[in-house]
Amino acid sequence: MSSMTPPRLLHLAQKSLLDNEALAILSLDQLPRETFPALFLEAFNRRLLSILKAMVMVWPFEVLPLGALMKWPQVDILNAVLDGLDMKYTQKSDCRRGKLHVLDLRDVGLNFWNVWGESLDDACSSEPNMRRQPVEHKGLKSALKVIANVTLTEVTNDEFLPHLLQWVKERASLVHLCCYNLMISPRHIHSFRKILDILELGCIQEVEVDSVWGLATLAKFAPYMGRMSSLHKLSVFHLSFPTPITLEKKVQFNSNFSSNLAKMPHLHGLHMDSVNLLEDNLDQVLRYLKSPLEDFSVTACQLSEADVCYLSQCPKLSELKHLHLSGVKLTHISLEPLRVLLERVASTLMTLDLMRCDITDSQLNTILPALSQCYQLTTLSLFRNSISMAMMEKLVEHTGNLSALRVEQYPAPLDCYDTQGVVQRERFFHLCRELMGMLKRTREPKKVVFSTKPCENSAKWMVFYQYEPKFYKYYLLD
Repeated sequence: MSSMTPPRLLHLAQKSLLDNEALAILSLDQLPRETFPALFLEAFNRRLLSILKAMVMVWPFEVLPLGALMKWPQVDILNAVLDGLDMKYTQKSDCRRGKLHVLDLRDVGLNFWNVWGESLDDACSSEPNMRRQPVEHKGLKSALKVIANVTLTEVTNDEFLPHLLQWVKERASLVHLCCYNLMISPRHIHSFRKILDILELGCIQEVEVDSVWGLATLAKFAPYMGRMSSLHKLSVFHLSFPTPITLEKKVQFNSNFSSNLAKMPHLHGLHMDSVNLLEDNLDQVLRYLKSPLEDFSVTACQLSEADVCYLSQCPKLSELKHLHLSGVKLTHISLEPLRVLLERVASTLMTLDLMRCDITDSQLNTILPALSQCYQLTTLSLFRNSISMAMMEKLVEHTGNLSALRVEQYPAPLDCYDTQGVVQRERFFHLCRELMGMLKRTREPKKVVFSTKPCENSAKWMVFYQYEPKFYKYYLLD
């Protein structure tokens, strides 16, 4: 006897119907709506483009989450769907059944297909579950809404996005192209300016800019950014001033760029990595914020003492949940303002990342009292700082009451290095076990990792000590 489940009768009927293209297309308007998702999936997998086109015209749901089915851009499938939409909208199709108003091309909506697939199984069962009511997504009634996350790169062989954009442009009065997540990496604005002119900028919720831009490009992009009124998260990477630059031009750019933040009342996440315009100017950026930030990240940037001081005073940082300062060199900066900031956000802070900040014993000692009050903290990262064993023991004592901690990343104590800065592995493991013993006497740690600094002869070679309940691991990264 075969252990394989035999195909259900309805599934066999569905496959048989798709074998006859003309009959399948003629039958669509008479089929129960519950059969459409499974039928569409089968036609999609068999690349039956004419049937897909016809199904779009009579699609009985508000939303078609096509992006969830495409692991890679498929222009032929897109063409079939867009042709079906043309028949429905631009040619004034008289079909009374079609309800489609939203075409979702993002990699989301898999639950739609799963839920209706389960419903189809229930329809074949002797005791169908009458309580299952799949949720219908609500979309725009007046026009077609196309949702797509957009990634703009310098060079791409992908025909999917250009084809979609051209189709939208030719139907501007009927179609709204809504992009929630936008990633931009080209160096020259002419590479993406035409695309930005097509997008509904007010729909964009997340933007990531990762490119080395000059002042001219930044100045041309700023007005587009100012129109992104629904933006929740802005991430900017590798922005730098040319050198030399006059103070007047620097101030003018900061004002032009930062003032657009005032047009983003919903901005809750601001990430800046390798941005050299921040030093002595952080206040100019943050003072334009309209709403409190929940996620603030300044990494691999140069900050002055005045910048760090402003962090403790900025009213828009009083509700932080995530603070990342990784790669900001703090050795010669007083951390008293950081202590003040930690005290202000102690009731909300969940993530604190101070990795690669070159923090010393005295600096860490400054913030320990405030750190011990952050009872919501779940992640603490202090990798690659210069901390002695004595101060590490003090740190463990101060974090003893932080029971919410799930991930702790600590530097190897300075005591495990020899005079040439080479880690003594046995000494390292011994000190780590001592610190873990102290931790387990105060609370139940979840995941704790100790890491040495990279070897001077190899930037990658490091030694790790990792603890998880019932799990110890010592390993080298080479």
